[in-house]
Formats: sequence, structure tokens, C-alpha cells
Amino acid sequence: MAMRKLEIFAVLLLYIISFTTTAQEEFKSNLSVEELKEAPVKLMPYPKEVSWGEKPIDFKQVEINNFNFLHPSVKSELEQLLFKAGVKTSKNNKNKIKFKKIDSLTREAYTLEITSDEIKIGASSDAGFFYALKTLEQIVDGKKGFYAVKIWDEPAFELRGYMIDTGRNFQPIETLKNHLDILANYKLNTFHWHLTDYPAWRIESKKYPELNAAENHRPTRDPGLFYTYNEIREVINYANELQIQVIPEIDMPGHSDSFTTATGHRMESEEGIKILEDVLYEFFEEIPKEMAPIIHLGSDEVDVPDPEGFMNRMLHIIESNNTSAVIWDPGLPANDRVIRQTWRPEHEIEKMDQSGLRGIDSQNSYINNSEPMLQIPRLLFKPIGQDSNHKIIGGIIALWPDVNLDEPFDAVRHNPLYPSLLTYAWTTWTADITETSSKFITRVPPKNSKAHDYFSAFEDFLMYHKNTYFKGQPFQYVKQADTEWKLIGPFEDKETLGEIKDSYSINDSILQWKNATGNTVYIRDRFKQGGFYPKAKPGETYFAHTYIYADEAKNIPVWIGFETPFRSNRAYTGIPEVGEWDVSGGTIWVNEKEIPAPNWKNPGWKPEKTSGWGSKGDQEVPWKDEELYWTREPAKISLKEGWNEVLIRVPGSSDYQNWMFSFAPLEQEGIRFSTSKN
Repeated sequence: MAMRKLEIFAVLLLYIISFTTTAQEEFKSNLSVEELKEAPVKLMPYPKEVSWGEKPIDFKQVEINNFNFLHPSVKSELEQLLFKAGVKTSKNNKNKIKFKKIDSLTREAYTLEITSDEIKIGASSDAGFFYALKTLEQIVDGKKGFYAVKIWDEPAFELRGYMIDTGRNFQPIETLKNHLDILANYKLNTFHWHLTDYPAWRIESKKYPELNAAENHRPTRDPGLFYTYNEIREVINYANELQIQVIPEIDMPGHSDSFTTATGHRMESEEGIKILEDVLYEFFEEIPKEMAPIIHLGSDEVDVPDPEGFMNRMLHIIESNNTSAVIWDPGLPANDRVIRQTWRPEHEIEKMDQSGLRGIDSQNSYINNSEPMLQIPRLLFKPIGQDSNHKIIGGIIALWPDVNLDEPFDAVRHNPLYPSLLTYAWTTWTADITETSSKFITRVPPKNSKAHDYFSAFEDFLMYHKNTYFKGQPFQYVKQADTEWKLIGPFEDKETLGEIKDSYSINDSILQWKNATGNTVYIRDRFKQGGFYPKAKPGETYFAHTYIYADEAKNIPVWIGFETPFRSNRAYTGIPEVGEWDVSGGTIWVNEKEIPAPNWKNPGWKPEKTSGWGSKGDQEVPWKDEELYWTREPAKISLKEGWNEVLIRVPGSSDYQNWMFSFAPLEQEGIRFSTSKN
């Protein structure tokens, strides 16, 4: 028996060593964890090369030298920065801010050096000077003065963007400007503006005003609301001042119900094509190519009789205007000059030869198709353009609030927009992670791995920016790098584990515990990209177990959830019955006491479809706060001083569900997780 135990221990030890080594071998980054941990200021995104001084420098007054050549928007940025920092300008001051044009730098690159009496900024363009000031602003906001530093920085990708769908749900101009401010603060330089879709046509049309008429829009989707050309120009000008280009999207020939309702013609018909030609000519007259040098034509999710003919006619107008075109990929065929924006890798499946074509990566980054806690590792550990045969010029993260919204701001409340934007800014600017595991699309990296150490360091940056710049805003993320779990399963219809054992014998097989990390753990995700049990089947039950140490007895608020529905689609298992946490039977115990479920306002509500795409009727039912764990009231968990046991039952009932659990303490001071009470 002793020899048998020794053999089992040896096998387990080899497994642990192999797993840890594999995890470490799968991860490489340019920035070291040590550099990130030791950085005195949490710069987001982090520069390419940084050398920190020993102490901050307190400038009360400065003289600004050689700045007359700067664009007014850059001068304005400098003025705002100095005002916020409480620094006054004066002539003949010993402290100087010096600007120098360095033509050898790339367009968005910059240098920044802060010494005891000087701040020196170098760049080759307004964009570079603007980004240098954005970095300087974060240094000042570190509350330690102007920290001595020497920086050389440039982006890894020329295009770093964000898209929001205003065709399905209208967004006010001020909301869009707020989003643009955030993009600029984190050096994202592209705003992809999705202006038309099934429910409504949001671009002013002087020749065809019926496109904007409320009666031709879906009655539940802000009918009659659209953007005038003056408003479109206002947004573009505002963006340009922030070094952001705007890519307007006129989606064609699919996603066009409102167009057909308004005109009586499908887009791909000869009559529809002529109307679209008029629409494009009018758009280019109102929005010249200098304001929008790139336009997006959509072209996805549609079959038409003559796709080549349709695209050729549209592209002829665009290219005759000396404007570049973007289309979704997969989408309709187009010439090699058109930029492909990949939203799923169908071209790889079809073996289409697209090598060398310019491409934008939007795969696996949709904010509305995300679980907030796992969206961050998904974005952080997915190299931009990975496995693409395109010539990748950058990436665009997308927010598609497909389901009807009660209020425009619900697009932000329901989706982890802000943490996603910050993480994506890091990824697209630094391209820092060069090798990684695809497992991190659906999980937090395991502890004691290089990937986990990097994730923990990045998480410190993310939390600093949340607490500094997003107070009072919906920022759906809390620390999770140190949250530990043990998982075990599958069991059949098991209500609870009873005594916690090292292993369980089920049907002639031995179940062993698996280690997991994070506030959210997937048993198996909806799209079957991974999770800890990717072959899990409905009817099976899994358990999660851990301990929480509390330095004193306390009640803490915790986000608890068992299925995160993706906000693009109303198909999921629905709202539980009274007294239940989860339609599938999920349960949570703390110190052997069952935690009571929320007081559901709509207990037992189920969508018409629990798999596939939501029904048309359900898509018009706005999400309620109680359906998303981060918008409903958090649970209150009582912890005793010392160690507290947590056990979670996670059954599955649907092949389509996000089979998972979330347990995210919102107040973490004085508590820590351990699977072994260490």
C-alpha cells in the first residue's frame, strides 16, 4: 500500500511539474514582470522603453520653450495638463518644458525625459506630441509630482480601435464624445462608427428623408433618431482633435431591413443599388475624404444573386473618391485593395487565399459576447492577428448591443466596456505578449506560472486605473489573480459532496481535483472554446471548493452568478424560480450554510429559445438588472475570523449555456483565498 501511494504521489508530482513547465513554456513577453511590478507609476499602456529615476520632482512653475509649431489641440492638451497639475507658466524660469521635432521617429512615436529642471518631449508629428502629453498626464496623476523618467515609445500597430453599434440602439453625441475621450487617454486612435443596421438608418439623408422617418424604423429601437451631417462632422472633428480617425460604416447589402421598409427595395436590387449610389455620393459631398479617409461597407451575413457586381459598383464610387474601403471578413468578395476586418476565421476554413491583404483583427474580442472577469485574460493573452494570413494593420474591439436597451447608457452598464478598452489599449499598443496559450481565452492563467505572474502585474495596473479614473463608473472587474479554487466532477445528480475527500470513485473511475484561478470559472463555455471540462455534458454536476481567510469577522458584498448570458443574444436558460440561484440548480454554501438566492422580480421567466439566436420578440425585451450578476445587488456573505469554507455546486442543463460560476468579492481587504488553508 505504501508503495502504491508513493507511485501515485510520483505521478501527481510529474503531472504538476509538467503542467507548470508547459504553462511557462507557452508564455513569453517583452516586458518583464519585475519591471511592471517595480514601476512607480502604472502607465497604461506601458511604454516600450522606460528608465525611472529615484524620486519625483515637484515643479511649481515652468517656462515652455519652442512650442509654437504645435497644433492648437496639442497646445490645449498641455494647458489642461498643467492646470490639473497646479503648475503655472512663467518666463525665464529655471524649470523648462522643451518640445523638439525629431523627424526620425515614426508618426505616433515620442520621447519623454523628466530631469530635475527639464521636461523634454520629442516627436515627429502632432500625434506623437499628443501621446507624450497623455503619458505625462498619467505620471502627474501618480500624485507624486513629475517622476524622473526617460521614455522612448511607439505603438506596435498603426490602427488601434473601438466600434460601437448605433444602428440597433441610438447613442447620444455626448456619450460618443465621452467614449472618444477614453480612447484618447489610452492611445486608441480609431473610432469605428456602425451607423446603420436592421432596425434603423442613422445617417441623415437629404435625398431620401424616408430613410430617417420614424415609421420606417423598428418601433422599439429609438425610431426617428439619427445623426445629422452637422452632428457627424462634429463627432469627426472632435475625434480628430484627439488624434482619432473615424471610420463610418454604412452596412450593405445585409442588415438593411429599415432601408427596404423605407425605399420599398432590397439593397442588392437595381433600384436599391441606384439609391445606395446616391447615398454614397451625398455622404462624400457632406463628409469629404479629408474627414473620413476610410469607409466601411459591412457586407457580412448576406447572400445576394450577384455579389461581385454589387461590390464592384459600390467600391467604384468609394475608390473614385480616393477613399479606402473596409469590409467584414467573412463577407462578400472584394478587390485586393479593400481592408478585411476579420470577425471569425471562416476564410481559414474555406481555404481562401487572402495572404498579403491588409487586415484588421476583431476576432474573440466582442465586448457584448464576454464574461466580464474572463474578458480581461481573453483580450490580454490573445496576440493581435494571431494565426491570420492577412497583413495585420491593427485591431478593433467591438460593442454590439444587439438586444433592445431601456436606456442608451445600459450599453455600458451591461458590458465591461471600460476594462475592455484599457486592456485592448495595452495589447494593441505594446503587442507585448509574443507567445501564449489558447487556454487563456476561457480561463485565468494558473498560479505559479509566468503567465499568471504577468497577469497579476497587469491586474495591478488595471485596478489602479479603475480606482483613479473610473470612480463611480460601471467598471465590471475586481481583482482575481489570487482567487484559488479546486474543481471536481462529473457527478450525476449529486446534491452535495458531504465530506471533502482527496478523490472520489464514480463508476469505476477516480475523480481528482483540478486547480483553477479567478473570480469566474468556466466548466465549459457557450462556444466550446475551452473551460476546465470542455467535454462536459448536460445532466452532469461539478463542484468548486476553497477557503477564505478573514482577519476579523465581517460581512462582504460578493458578485455571485451561475450563467452569464451574452448580451448579443437573448437565448439562455432564463431567470431562476423563487429560492434558486440558477435554473440548472447551482448552489453555494459558506461554512456549510446555504447562501440565499436573490429575491427575483421575474422568477421563472424564460426566453422563447434557450439555444441558437434569440427570437425576434425576445430580442426586443431589454435586459433587466437582475439577469446580470454585476448589475443586480451583490450578495452579502458573512465570514468568521479565520478560515471559512466555500463550496459551490455547478450543474449543467443545456448544451448552449455558459456553464460556469462567478464568486467575486467586491471588498478584498483583510481576506485571502487558499485551497489548502496556507
